[in-house]
Amino acid sequence: MLFSGGNGTGLSFYIKYAEESTEDNPVVIAKGVDENGKEFEEKININDINLRNASYVEMSALEAYYNVDKGNSLSYFPQETGCMGLNDRCDLISSFEKVIQDMNKLGRYDLQMFYMRNMNTYLNASSKHK
Repeated sequence: MLFSGGNGTGLSFYIKYAEESTEDNPVVIAKGVDENGKEFEEKININDINLRNASYVEMSALEAYYNVDKGNSLSYFPQETGCMGLNDRCDLISSFEKVIQDMNKLGRYDLQMFYMRNMNTYLNASSKHK
């Protein structure tokens, strides 16, 4: 299992590799319940995830697949993702950029660098697949 968790809306799921997954074409299966308690199952091709229009489940798949540094948290995602439902989408890069600016304003350069490093993990990984 790659991931097990959820967020503050009640969205809860786990992610595992699909049988057809390969190193060049990683595919995962996400299965769980949405924020309304309805069961779902979704197949996700890691290489096809759009960082500018990603669901919380897709972002979690990326986080697990790339083994992104979570620091001391359960997740390092920007705070607004905690209220995303199953079908909600966000621009992950813009969310990171906003948090990075906020940390800079607060003088939290350690957290600014933490978020920059994680954002760059995604940007570098996605550029390899284009």
